[in-house]
Amino acid sequence: MREEVYRLIEQEKLIAPGDVVLAGVSGGADSVCMLLLLLAYQSKCRYTLQAVHVEHGIRGEASRQDAAFVASLCEECGICCQSFAVDVPDYAARRGIGMEEAARELRYDCFARAAERCKAARVKVALAHHADDNAETVLFRMARGSGIKGLGGMRPMRSLNDNVLIIRPMLAVTRSEIEAYLKECGQPYRVDATNLDTEYSRNRIRHRVLPELTAVNQEAVRHITRTAGVLLELSGYLAGEAERILAESCRFRQGICEFKEAFFVNYPAVIQKEAVHQVLSRIAGSSRDIANVHVEDVLRLWEMQVGRTLDLPYRMRAVRCYGGVRIERIPEAEETAADGLAGYEITREMIGRAQSKDGIDVALSDGNLHLRVFDFTGEMQKIPKKAYTKWLNYDKIECSLWLRRRAEGDYLTIDEEGHRKKLKEYFIGEKIPAERRNQIWLLAEGAHILWVVGGRISADCRIHDHTTKILEVQMSGGNYREDQED
Repeated sequence: MREEVYRLIEQEKLIAPGDVVLAGVSGGADSVCMLLLLLAYQSKCRYTLQAVHVEHGIRGEASRQDAAFVASLCEECGICCQSFAVDVPDYAARRGIGMEEAARELRYDCFARAAERCKAARVKVALAHHADDNAETVLFRMARGSGIKGLGGMRPMRSLNDNVLIIRPMLAVTRSEIEAYLKECGQPYRVDATNLDTEYSRNRIRHRVLPELTAVNQEAVRHITRTAGVLLELSGYLAGEAERILAESCRFRQGICEFKEAFFVNYPAVIQKEAVHQVLSRIAGSSRDIANVHVEDVLRLWEMQVGRTLDLPYRMRAVRCYGGVRIERIPEAEETAADGLAGYEITREMIGRAQSKDGIDVALSDGNLHLRVFDFTGEMQKIPKKAYTKWLNYDKIECSLWLRRRAEGDYLTIDEEGHRKKLKEYFIGEKIPAERRNQIWLLAEGAHILWVVGGRISADCRIHDHTTKILEVQMSGGNYREDQED
């Protein structure tokens, strides 16, 4: 086993002469074994080895005993050990995140602080993740819907920050090999009871899923990690190709990316997915919660009407615009507003339910939208003249509708010949102040505005002799006066 660890170190150039290496030691079998192997590796390569221990504040006295065990082991080995105490439950409660995520964030923060104390130009933090951990990670990410990059599993080396690298010298060996090695050496270690709790997602995979896969094939762990390695190589190739096409068919400006038509027409889907993932990660500043489903949703926007929007993690949105798709961060002021640009979708299913006698209601942030569908009797004189109640030609409505604020590319149809007017031009003609334009509700089918609420409707939606069904749309509550006429 020792040879496999050293082979990976040398193959991936994880440790070089003169390095400062901080070994993350919890006291468990994996990290204790790694510490012993790294200590022995100093006979092959001259470098500085220290240890870091983080007490998470989760298990009370047992946690403090772990810290004492690590301190004693490091003293026996003649290794300096930096110890940190954190309060994971409190941090998780304040951040509104899970215990696993909170522990990880605090642990990596401690590693960064420990590295800073070393006052070295470059510090490497060694973590004891092994082949089983890697297989668990692949299965976990697969269950969450990760793309090719995520399914590549753990990397032997990655950056923590500008001055610190994370290395994983144990990825080539399994948990059973580690425990067998410690037993052979007569080296005791600590057992963390929380690692047995299947309420945690990873533990559920570790204790329930992997054993079943190993029962199917004893080499399941190695096969999974080998496949992950192949996907990691493939991911690297795709990343390079994606960077190339992004330079050719995308435009970045002030945190906004615009995918041009050529992007969707000229390149295969697998490259498109990688490119979109790169863009989302770049704009978000993280790829942690960017899943494959988000990438696919962005790509589907290309097939939708201009004006359609998509909410994404990290306060991002994608917008179908003329000639492509735009991805941008949602300004905080807009996000916290009572009603954002995304608005309210009125699906075909909702419109179908509006054919009931009483219709349906849609609750808004500043009022109520009432929808009702009924047969038209041909009595044109009954068409309401009120500003906030309109009859639209239901026969002309083909897709879901959106009640939203204005967006780039919005237009009205102004006559029976289909001539269009930009919404901006309509606002100017109506002498609507610029500061009020973002506050006006619009009933839209893509970029086609069917009704400027309180104002005119599209010529395409007007009632005529051949109309068979009416969609009645009524805005009420808030500042909307039902007795007001056009």
